[in-house]
Amino acid sequence: MRQGTITLLALALAGCATSGHYDRFAGYVDANGVHTYYERCGRGRPLVLLHGAAMGAEGWRSQTSALKSHFTVYVPERRGVRRSADVVGEWSYAAMAADTAAFMDAIKINDAVVVGLGDGGIIALLLAYSRPELVSRLVVSGANNNPGGLAAIEDKLERMTPEEFLAEVPAQDVPWLEMHRRVSPDHGQQILGAFAEVKRLRLNCEIAPSQLARISAPTLIMVGDDDMIPVSHAVETWASIPDAKLCVVPDAGHFWLQEKPELANQIILDFLLSSE
Repeated sequence: MRQGTITLLALALAGCATSGHYDRFAGYVDANGVHTYYERCGRGRPLVLLHGAAMGAEGWRSQTSALKSHFTVYVPERRGVRRSADVVGEWSYAAMAADTAAFMDAIKINDAVVVGLGDGGIIALLLAYSRPELVSRLVVSGANNNPGGLAAIEDKLERMTPEEFLAEVPAQDVPWLEMHRRVSPDHGQQILGAFAEVKRLRLNCEIAPSQLARISAPTLIMVGDDDMIPVSHAVETWASIPDAKLCVVPDAGHFWLQEKPELANQIILDFLLSSE
């Protein structure tokens, strides 16, 4: 399949109206060498949701249901996750940001709202300063910009084998991993290798304050007060981005967007719609 060719898989998937107002589409696009699965739902200006390590598209269901009334929501799955096949070579956040940019170029969207959680938030930060024309507004939750953001678990993470890493994934990740085994092209056979890549990514993440200072899109940095990313680290990220806003959510962990979707959607929509 040629670069940029889109394969349509399904029209008006279950749960979406058939009138055409909130049609949902699922398909693939070849971008940057990655056969990228994505979903699209809603009508309006483009909004791209970038998932965390094991989430995939299903992890954003509570957000798409609210955001689709205001935006055309795109949910790509990145290389090696769920339905998007892995590619040869080591993973890097920079490469995944390039994948995201190529995905947006291939389906011809720019000036989009970009929302990222965890690893998706790191990719969103990289995208916002490297391809500013693609990002009109930026929302990031639970993302570190250097290994210091994982200081509480950095030493343990460095010692862990992929098997130990997989055995200790948060409870919220377990159903997402089961889904990965069901729908991924290799049926999860390379999952230990993927976890080795994720471990390496997290220990080598580095976005300099000077790079964050180049982000020009209106930005909201969010973090739960019980996130594995410390509030102090989120504050450092927020302080490095010009005119950014900060939201610290009480009684909330890393997955608070999924655990408290009504609150999360209200905060995100308040920021996005008040910025217009």
